[in-house]
Amino acid sequence: MNTMKTNLKISATALRVLMPVLMSLFVFFPKEQQAQSFTTGITVGASTASVNLSNVGNSFTSTIKGNNVMGFEGGLFERLNLGPLFIKPMVLLSYQGGTATYYNNDGSISSSKFDYGNIEIPLLLGLNILGPVRIEAGPVYNWIYMTQFNDDNTVKVNPSGLGYRAGTNIELGMINLGLAYQGLTNKSDNSTTTTFKSPNELIFSVALCFGGGESK
Repeated sequence: MNTMKTNLKISATALRVLMPVLMSLFVFFPKEQQAQSFTTGITVGASTASVNLSNVGNSFTSTIKGNNVMGFEGGLFERLNLGPLFIKPMVLLSYQGGTATYYNNDGSISSSKFDYGNIEIPLLLGLNILGPVRIEAGPVYNWIYMTQFNDDNTVKVNPSGLGYRAGTNIELGMINLGLAYQGLTNKSDNSTTTTFKSPNELIFSVALCFGGGESK
């Protein structure tokens, strides 16, 4: 219960910090410019990923791994169209869950259900390569607001980390279909936190786009 309360407090704090960033995507520029060169979108997606926790920091377990971790994400983006180029900041709320395998120091192996949630802020640079087809890539700031291991709630990760995202999408009118590959790392900052990595995440997304500005 204490862990859940702590996670909720962290989540609320993170959302309070990120809300001004989210709002600035839509109010920073004049409405006239938005109509000409900006595209706003709402996106949802499903993902499959792997996770790897090292430097766990207790006397029983050295490494925790999870494969075929399923998840979903949802959020908003604002795309600044600059001819064939575009800049696309995003704010996403993500959740993943699956089974983790514990590799213990004594050589034994055990498993546990787990889940985690994070807030992701990708900043993507893209190019319109052919008609409605675009490619994009850029860094991702990652904030883990919740982790839960059924058999071991003593595992604590560094909540703040960085990563990358690269992908392609096809925009058909107001509908945008996307495929992206992402990797995230939250390095341990001291002896009490664990290094968290999600090196292989494949994301399928659908977005609804608004606004008249488009890359050409």
